[in-house]
Amino acid sequence: MKSFVVLLFVFLVSPYASALRLEYIGETSIATGTKFNKATIGGLSGIVWSENTLYALSDDKGRAGEPRFFEFDLKIDKKAVILTPKAVHFITGLPDQDGKKAGMDPEGLVQIPGGDFLISSEGNNDAKPREMPRIFRVSSQGAWKSDLPIPEKYLPEATGQQKKGIQNNAAFEGLTSSAEGKFLFTSTESALTQDYVIGEEEQGDWIRILKYEDKGQQVYRPVAEYAYRVDSFKDTQQGKEVFRGVSEILSLSETKLIVLERGVRLFSKNVWAQTVALYLVDLSKGSDVTSLAKLSDGKFTGVEKVKLIDFETDLSKERGTKVIQNFEALTWGPKLADGRRSLLVMGDNNFSKNEITELIVFAVEGE
Repeated sequence: MKSFVVLLFVFLVSPYASALRLEYIGETSIATGTKFNKATIGGLSGIVWSENTLYALSDDKGRAGEPRFFEFDLKIDKKAVILTPKAVHFITGLPDQDGKKAGMDPEGLVQIPGGDFLISSEGNNDAKPREMPRIFRVSSQGAWKSDLPIPEKYLPEATGQQKKGIQNNAAFEGLTSSAEGKFLFTSTESALTQDYVIGEEEQGDWIRILKYEDKGQQVYRPVAEYAYRVDSFKDTQQGKEVFRGVSEILSLSETKLIVLERGVRLFSKNVWAQTVALYLVDLSKGSDVTSLAKLSDGKFTGVEKVKLIDFETDLSKERGTKVIQNFEALTWGPKLADGRRSLLVMGDNNFSKNEITELIVFAVEGE
């Protein structure tokens, strides 16, 4: 592992979001193949900062080991960022499905009051029968406790032609909770099958943000859904953007989120990199679309969004020519020495020798 030291800069957002300001502090990385207690560190797709510990969920589906999450010590010393693993926990006890071991593609991680975690999984539409997306609760050590209910419109048919539900590998990437754990939000990476419009991908998918409420004793039930439109593809002189979706969300309040959009830009036939941007989103400006089995069934108002920072254009001076990695995770981090809170953004290396696990730290003011 090594730490990178970079220059400071302040990125001011648009007038709509002038109450929120980000300042780039620094970053660190973990080389692909690094292990802790024989467990491979990689695929880190969900993170939580709690009790002076950074928890990080691996989306490993068995390629490098069993589903797991890690504990890290995190030190931010002025502009230097140091990340040190200290524990690993394996996810155990999930009930069998149709007489076989439950499949998982873990993506989102939040901690609720009392210390338990909620984990979102994308499932697998290629399995026969299809493995359903899910959100489930585990102990602080990773032992399964229960599943949250998933609205029917998100679930694909178990077999046969798919006409509804999440697209394969594009389900519950984003997961966050309000600070006190009263509300939980999850987001799909791409449009539901019934919301997807063929030929309009480049104009930006309409994805759904699903809101849960704790109805007592941490029993969460769906209470609202919102439509969020991903930005349209943006081509540059460097290459063509060929994909864009939502890979993470982070709660500011009951009505405001930070959304991480991540895409892919092709530079040449076999050369590509990620595109990443953060947005401030106001759910209160959008209509509840719970009643719409598919969005084209009725009229609705999408949530309001404003771009906070674009990693391609707004971090080029500070990060130079470094390739933008596959950033998939957000959390509020520790307080900095000057009293400001930090925002942590982590990348999933896909267990690839051509990618690395990166953690970027921003200082945050406002909201």
